[in-house]
Amino acid sequence: MKIKVRGIYSTAVTKLLLDAGMDITQPTEALKNAMNINDESEPDIMIEDVETKEGVYIYGDSPGDAVEKLKQKLKNSIFSREDIGRIYCGVIKEADQKSKSIIISLPENEEGVLDMKSFWGYVKPGSKILVQSKGTYDGKIMLSTQLRLFGEHVIIIKNGFTKMSRGIHSHEGRDKLYEIAKSLDLKDWGVLWVQGAENMDEPVLKDELTSLMKKEKEIAEKFEACSEPDTLYSGVEKYFVMFSKDDKEVLDNIRKSVMPTIPKHHTLKSAGYTILTDFAENIIDNNAENDLSKKISETLLRYGPLKGKMYRLSFTRLNGTSYKVDGILQDFTMDDGEVKSITVSSRSSWGEKTYIIDADRDHITIKRGESEEKVLTLKPEIFPKFAKVTTFDITAKIENGSVSVLNEERVSKLMNKGAISSELEGRLKEELVEMSKV
Repeated sequence: MKIKVRGIYSTAVTKLLLDAGMDITQPTEALKNAMNINDESEPDIMIEDVETKEGVYIYGDSPGDAVEKLKQKLKNSIFSREDIGRIYCGVIKEADQKSKSIIISLPENEEGVLDMKSFWGYVKPGSKILVQSKGTYDGKIMLSTQLRLFGEHVIIIKNGFTKMSRGIHSHEGRDKLYEIAKSLDLKDWGVLWVQGAENMDEPVLKDELTSLMKKEKEIAEKFEACSEPDTLYSGVEKYFVMFSKDDKEVLDNIRKSVMPTIPKHHTLKSAGYTILTDFAENIIDNNAENDLSKKISETLLRYGPLKGKMYRLSFTRLNGTSYKVDGILQDFTMDDGEVKSITVSSRSSWGEKTYIIDADRDHITIKRGESEEKVLTLKPEIFPKFAKVTTFDITAKIENGSVSVLNEERVSKLMNKGAISSELEGRLKEELVEMSKV
């Protein structure tokens, strides 16, 4: 099993996996020299940064082994598994008219959400339905009735059209792929050719398409036979790994065993301070490490936080998606040369909200009028003009002197799925107790 690693965590993750006995392929030039890696074969697994740089996503052929190696070292991070394309025999539970969606019962006591727009017919609770996972949102599995089956070079799509991925540019290659799809009886299935398919031999591609159509028939037969929630097709296994502030320091120490690394290397890089970090590490041999780190902190503090100025809050969900809130910095506190807390006010059509963020707590507080809510997070990271927060979408709302906790069971579910360690589960549950106090 060969793993290709890219992004700001590549040195530390590569070293961690090599030490755990995993094979690394196609490393960067710097890593080739630093760790004597010469393999250039095709990877089975890819590891890349998520968009917000708060972690990585891992995908490919059975990435679970690589994920387990990371879990052993990174006890305070979140390893959220997404079964993209998993097909279920679901059972309709109820219709939610408010959100215009249908709640579907799935295996292992899970529930999914299907948009009513993609459902034809009468919503009858207790009846079975063939659905496919599109990923998760707000802790819920989002479903579709338009099925997709994944091959190595091709994806077939129910009621779709034959089309090419953006990377297929050759007219000759495109013509060949169109002809292959046309030559087979695909019924009401469309074909999406994946980049690289144009370079494969025609018999290989036809065999792959035939195999997928056979799989489709097997799924249809299983669906006819099922009478309760069941998994009919595994889909593509993908992991989103969100690194905690503590584990970024663990990765710093791993990286330090390979090449010069300043304290908070990964925290600074994930915040976009790449040039500053690279410059500091180029001169680290001539400067004491702690002195250099102190000078970097002093330099950053010259640029903020500044009261009365625009400040951005960047939130990352467990599936790598994100959203941002812009506001005005009202206040902040300092301790030993570091920003420890900030207060930001944001105004929108929904009214004014005040966000209180403490760098040492696993939750943030949001106030609006007389109401208050506390949102469970990993410890935030605070920078001159923005703060970064990884959120669990678990909220304690305080109104009229009483507290209601939304999605409290999600911490236990994450533990049961192996997404968090027992250590992190304990820490988060202690935080939930504090959040629930009036």
